Amino acid sequence: MISILLATHNGEKYISKSIDSVLNQSYKDFEILVGFNGTIDKSKDIVNNYNDDRIKTFDYGYDKGKSKTLNKLLKEAKYDWVAIQDDDDIWIENKLEKQLQYVSEYDVVGSLIDYINENDDFIRHLNLRLNDYEIKFLSLNGDNQIANTSAIFKKSIALEINGWREDIDGIEDFDFWLRLMRNGKKFINIPEYLVKHRIHNNSNFNTKQYDIKKIL
Repeated sequence: MISILLATHNGEKYISKSIDSVLNQSYKDFEILVGFNGTIDKSKDIVNNYNDDRIKTFDYGYDKGKSKTLNKLLKEAKYDWVAIQDDDDIWIENKLEKQLQYVSEYDVVGSLIDYINENDDFIRHLNLRLNDYEIKFLSLNGDNQIANTSAIFKKSIALEINGWREDIDGIEDFDFWLRLMRNGKKFINIPEYLVKHRIHNNSNFNTKQYDIKKIL
């Protein structure tokens, strides 16, 4: 079974599409842990309107920060495998089913992803490297090869490295993968497009600049 962590800050515009894509998975044995941080829009009402006991909500008030919220949710997770979902991304319906075929051999299982715009229109494919060696080689040289909302991973390995660093804003996911790589964990991206990653004006992808050297 899988614990899905969804940290959100004012995600009312897309969060229902994000959650629906999880609930519509062909694999059904999961829990969705939604953590609100500094949320003042209608996203709490949207999530609370779902009538599904697999959805659990946590309101952290104004204690902001995605890493901080993910670390709190990780402590609440009750299953051995963990996935991250963003409040504006969409999963293909057989994502988890496909990935679970690899969990006996790998610690982190990602996939290829598509970029979409605000209207769900396709922008382009993101072709990432597939095998453990190439994923690590490129990532450790500054080219992240694991798409955050594509990956599932063992809860135990996240706890080994104390989760996400809370002093890094916007590249906490890349830093997280790098520290797992340095701990010798085994990675794979399966060669299918299983996530639609949304690019829009308010996304971290477009609005922030990152100092990759800081984490390398």
